[in-house]
Amino acid sequence: MSPIWIIAKREFIQNILSLRLLIGLVVCLALFVASTYVLMEDYEKRRSVHNAAEIEHRNTLEAVKVYSDLRVDIAKPPEPLSVICLGMERQLGSIVKVSYEDVPTEAKILGGGNPLLNIFSAVDAVLMVQIAFSLFVISIAYDVICGERENGTLALVASNPVSKYHILIGKYLGGMASLLMPLAIGWIAAALLINVHPMIEFHTAEWCRFAGLFAALALYLSVFFLLSMLVSAITRRSARALVWLLFLWIVIVFIVPNGAVYIAKQVRPIPSKSVVNIESAALRTAFWEKIGDYGAKHQSSSYLTSERSVISGHYPFAFHVLTGSREAMLWYLDGAKFYIPHRIEYAEQIGNLQQDYYRSLKRQTALVENLSRLSPAWVYYNISAGLSGTDLRRHERFIQHAQDYRETLIAYMQEQGAFSSISWFTSANLNDMPSQAGLTESDEETFFENVTPKSWDDVEPLDLSGMPVFSSGPVWGNVALGGVLPDLVYLIFLNILLFLITGVMFLKSEVR
Repeated sequence: MSPIWIIAKREFIQNILSLRLLIGLVVCLALFVASTYVLMEDYEKRRSVHNAAEIEHRNTLEAVKVYSDLRVDIAKPPEPLSVICLGMERQLGSIVKVSYEDVPTEAKILGGGNPLLNIFSAVDAVLMVQIAFSLFVISIAYDVICGERENGTLALVASNPVSKYHILIGKYLGGMASLLMPLAIGWIAAALLINVHPMIEFHTAEWCRFAGLFAALALYLSVFFLLSMLVSAITRRSARALVWLLFLWIVIVFIVPNGAVYIAKQVRPIPSKSVVNIESAALRTAFWEKIGDYGAKHQSSSYLTSERSVISGHYPFAFHVLTGSREAMLWYLDGAKFYIPHRIEYAEQIGNLQQDYYRSLKRQTALVENLSRLSPAWVYYNISAGLSGTDLRRHERFIQHAQDYRETLIAYMQEQGAFSSISWFTSANLNDMPSQAGLTESDEETFFENVTPKSWDDVEPLDLSGMPVFSSGPVWGNVALGGVLPDLVYLIFLNILLFLITGVMFLKSEVR
């Protein structure tokens, strides 16, 4: 039998029969099940709110009667794997309004609930692994070498024809197997809970990502196990090894990520949001001044219409006109041909301001991410959030798809003649409109008695069956994996590096 297998088996049995691992098994199972259950309830509520919003948005679209009212609310559905890694799912918004008049640059939070409960942060499985279970690994492995050196067991093992590398590999394999066993049981229990929940649908892609999350968990905890072996190999006392490991754990889990945020704020400050708001307000003012100048030059009080919604009473800018004379409709159409392109132009200018501000936020965030990569805890979180589809990259893709959809929607409206015909503000047929000259032969009451429809309730909604449908794109595949691949490679490299350093230090150390 291979000496590595003998040592690994001995290490595994020794850990399995220890009280520490038994407590760890109970704690892992309880925490995974409790966390998954709580977040499944949270997911169910968010899913219900999302479904209700989808129905409301669909009903709103079905009631659109003129193109000036065409605004599409698109909502990002809650990610099923948020029950394992909540990430930024609840911090960032999930609904944007797409229309010709605004460029979507940020999303609003859907639903609501009690805002006072936001002070109680949700604890997901990834957060527990990131903090609690990494500490649990240290409590198991801090004396894996120095403890046996103290009681003489290491010298006894080394007296046999076995190399130190065999001892090191055997201890690593046996120790990691004993640690991953309770975690695997908790993970399987969480999977069973997810599988029986009626509102959570896991397909092949989700189960693959679920398995990937466990692989990331194993790599992350392996870093702490190897770090414990390294410290245990270079110290002669278990108590001293434990103190050093607790210090390193605090640095890795807390100090490095929070320190990265502090450094980024000092090195790469962001401009004030109020500056962007002031510049945006100035652009809106310039737009309305231009509209006012055009309206003042083309105003009239003689055109006859009914049930209208306009910018100003004597200006040729209307959003809704039930009916009126042919000349009135053409007057409003000329105003629309001026108003719409300018509204789109200024919307894009304001959108560029908002995106410039976001890019400054992104630069600061990128610095935080690069500095935080000194911490395996942050790398593990980034991998887990990326695999779960709850990271910042997923939100950015959603916003980008919304902006692309706006361009598609505007192109569709242009194809339908929304910007070049009276369908922008009325459902009436221009050829059916009576002429303004009819006023000279009848009074207003008689004029409107001969005009149909009589009210907006009589107007049929627009046929939007050909309108393009929004798609947020896939989470899994090259997009998601490409985002986490560098961090995954980094975590694997860190494991290899720690193992090699531990091997070198263990070879130089004495067994007595």
